Amino acid sequence: MLARILFLIIAVLKKLPRSIAVVVVIAAAFFVYWPALRNGFVWDDTALCLRDPLIRSWRLIPEGFRHFLFLDATASNFYRPLQRLTFTADYQLYSFAQPWGWHLTSIAIHAAAAVALFFLLVRLSGLRPATALSIELRERLALGVAVLWAIHPLHTSAVTYIAGRADPLAALCGFSGLALGLVSLESGRHKRLAALGAAACFLGALLSKESGAAALLIWFVILAWRRVGWSVFGKWFALTAAVLGIYCTLRFTAEKTPPPPPPDTPMAIRPILAARAVAEYAGLIIAPVSLHMERDVSTHPQDSVDATLRNARQREYQTLLGVLLIIGGAGWWRRAARVDPHIPLALGAGLVAYLPVSNLFSLNATVAEHWLYVPSAFLFFAAGLSILRAFEGKANAQRSKAAGAVGASLAIWMALLGARTFLRQADWRDQRTFIERTIADGGDSPRMHMNLANVEFAAGRQDRALAHYREALRRAPEQPMIWLGYANVLLRARDFDGAREALAHAEKLPLLTAECYRTRAALDHLETGHDSGNLLRAALESAPRNWPIRKHYVEYLLERGDDEEAMREMRDVLIFHGFRNEEWVLMGRILESINRPDLALNAYRQAAGRDVHDEATRTRIRQLAANAEAAK
Repeated sequence: MLARILFLIIAVLKKLPRSIAVVVVIAAAFFVYWPALRNGFVWDDTALCLRDPLIRSWRLIPEGFRHFLFLDATASNFYRPLQRLTFTADYQLYSFAQPWGWHLTSIAIHAAAAVALFFLLVRLSGLRPATALSIELRERLALGVAVLWAIHPLHTSAVTYIAGRADPLAALCGFSGLALGLVSLESGRHKRLAALGAAACFLGALLSKESGAAALLIWFVILAWRRVGWSVFGKWFALTAAVLGIYCTLRFTAEKTPPPPPPDTPMAIRPILAARAVAEYAGLIIAPVSLHMERDVSTHPQDSVDATLRNARQREYQTLLGVLLIIGGAGWWRRAARVDPHIPLALGAGLVAYLPVSNLFSLNATVAEHWLYVPSAFLFFAAGLSILRAFEGKANAQRSKAAGAVGASLAIWMALLGARTFLRQADWRDQRTFIERTIADGGDSPRMHMNLANVEFAAGRQDRALAHYREALRRAPEQPMIWLGYANVLLRARDFDGAREALAHAEKLPLLTAECYRTRAALDHLETGHDSGNLLRAALESAPRNWPIRKHYVEYLLERGDDEEAMREMRDVLIFHGFRNEEWVLMGRILESINRPDLALNAYRQAAGRDVHDEATRTRIRQLAANAEAAK
């Protein structure tokens, strides 16, 4: 019965017009991801959504292009203003009270990227007419690949996770740019407009995520494969120079706090990690059963000698499997070149998108599921072409029987993938659920234990919080960031000796100097009652751009009654970085404290203009305005 249903579905899909095919792609994406609408904000969503001051008003959009991500959080090298722009739209529409709207936007962008992929593959599979498939087969193949890519659970960390939206945005712009670029190679009066549209999309891909540069590289691979004339190459070199010029101007003039460099992986180790990553990803593509953040294919000491040796043996087998897969991929490439030149083109495009995250270069991780978001699209396309070509030349009866068996197997596999994606959405329900399920599924990293400790402490479970911090430190005793968090939990638990000892470990990392000063100030004040202003001042001097530290220092000045000094501190901030709503609110409080309600009213109006949902400030504006009117 199931086989008959699958054959019926396949028969219907064969006759679908292109517009209906687009609806099928969109429906498939929304169907498997709609449970995400019940989810909240998790992991880096707190930093990129809840704590980013630049998404809270349309008037701050230009300012958003002048800053890297994680403005008031951990420093980063991520310049992604287009992602921030979509967050701005979400905040205006939904605020933070309706996270379902943020998830809806992410799903819509993913669905749009799948549609762009569909149109790209239709054109890409017909680049060489002598070896191209028929229009019907091309559209059927493109539909199958687009649906598979849209529902594959490997992509949940890019779609379900709001902070992962940079990947769908870069893919949407990249696929659209490639499709428009192919249109520009055809004859017609819209060639120039298509070329300009493609260039704009390539710029959008770069502004969405750094890996968006892969779309431009793939485009030049396509141009070389098509053997276009030098005039076409010259035109695209000029357009690329303009795109890169705009991007570099925006990126290198934007303000950022340089993060610490990632650990440098020795060159001799990188090929080993690259082979392991190939094996890891192959397993996730075929059978994505264990999905979680914080993946790692490097070899680390385990809880016991036996566990360490067992892990080392597993990694050795994984390395061997990865090498065999790489050899098999090279053989596939070589054989496919004789069967259909579109297949090596697809493999080459996937390789271009994959190489930057292959571990041949040092990154902040060895494996991450969302890194395959774009490469997997071209891999699925190459596999689909290979399957279609495998049935050519066979007798009709034999071909029909084999095609039916393969089609039914693929349909069952895709149904299982869609079910896995559907069920996976519950893993991201809230911060506790996300962390606990990540740990249970194998992402049992020190950082996960540290974050679970913070969740436990916020829930008032102090003993559990301390236990998770101790587990994190047992696994990574050299991590100052974990020591700092542990010190803060011990401080709130009034374990002053333990907090002081933990701080001594945290202070070994210069990047944490300011935060350590601030924690030590709180420690000294709670333990002895002494004035901690000198330590807060030292913290501010160590990180003058750190707004949370400056805010803490200004509030300390206000508690002491030093309103004039507090005003001088805030004046300096507002001159150079007056884009935060909180800054103007704090300035309004200071002005009210010195009995200047007229100036406070102006400050509050500035604050309201920088946060469209700050109703508390708007209420205060109405009160001050009413008081001013009554005093006349």
